[in-house]
Amino acid sequence: MIGGDGLTTIRDVAKLAEVSVATVSAVINKDSGVKVSDKLTKKVEDAINELNYIPNRIARSLSRKENFTLGYIVPSITNEFFPQLAKAVEDIAFENNYGVYLCNTEGRKERAKYYLESLVENRVAGIITTMTWEIEEINFIESVLNQNIPIVGLAGARNNRKIDTVKPDDEEGARIAVKHLLDKGYKNIAFIGIKNSQTTKTRLNGYKQALLKSGINFNKDLVELSNSYNNNEIRSILEKIVKGCAEMDAVFVFNDVMGAAVIDTLHKIGKKIKDDIGLIAFDNSIGSFIIPKMTTMSIPKPEMANIAMERLFKRIKGDNSNPIHIKITPELIERETT
Repeated sequence: MIGGDGLTTIRDVAKLAEVSVATVSAVINKDSGVKVSDKLTKKVEDAINELNYIPNRIARSLSRKENFTLGYIVPSITNEFFPQLAKAVEDIAFENNYGVYLCNTEGRKERAKYYLESLVENRVAGIITTMTWEIEEINFIESVLNQNIPIVGLAGARNNRKIDTVKPDDEEGARIAVKHLLDKGYKNIAFIGIKNSQTTKTRLNGYKQALLKSGINFNKDLVELSNSYNNNEIRSILEKIVKGCAEMDAVFVFNDVMGAAVIDTLHKIGKKIKDDIGLIAFDNSIGSFIIPKMTTMSIPKPEMANIAMERLFKRIKGDNSNPIHIKITPELIERETT
């Protein structure tokens, strides 16, 4: 006989095995310290198998004052970079018997607030968060720390010295990207970033540094910021740059998705990619799937996820050492657009 809602309960198991609920709980939670005889253990296990009973993980977590669920905060699931990073995080969590609650803020404060309340209410074991604007605006990190929940920052441009952070070195990556274009003989290099983006500001600094080191003056007419990665918007921006600066011979873009829009636009306006206008992107999320294959700066997502998760698991186990802040230099992946 199972519970009235159609689901087998721990009480049903106890009744069939003719033992107490406490005995069933002790058998299920083998590391609880409560000893149960082999005879009673077999009776409970037989009852569990007969009823196909699946223990309530949340209830077990509450009773044992532990949880095996992590939260992962991302600002987008349509930008290929974050789903790929999420897969790396989830794979590592799974290997360590943790589940992951994926929280997509869409860059909005109200969504970040909702997930903050939800993760705290469910007492997740720990949180990985992207270091983004909305997280900073609602004091997400401080609120989580006040609840004694471990939290680690993974990617994103915002800084917080109170927690461990693992981020790509966007400035150095941009410098390497522009130097590559210069080494290939391109001189009039445009930059297309995203409005109101701290990451864009950081990469723009690297862009400027590379030009300065090569003795090339910064030309503000070659820099444009987009509201999104929308193909039509990128096309309008690129056409504006080409019209305003006929000498423009290369483009450095914010990410691979934007790079795909640039390739589409160059085809449409009759420009030969690499020969007429070179292209380099950033993140290596879809660059190998585009025709022509895109030169890009690869952000080592599995490596970053591994370091961040390692730090989080240490914090969960009680490590109270000072926070560390790790920057990983992106790797140049030269393909067919430069």
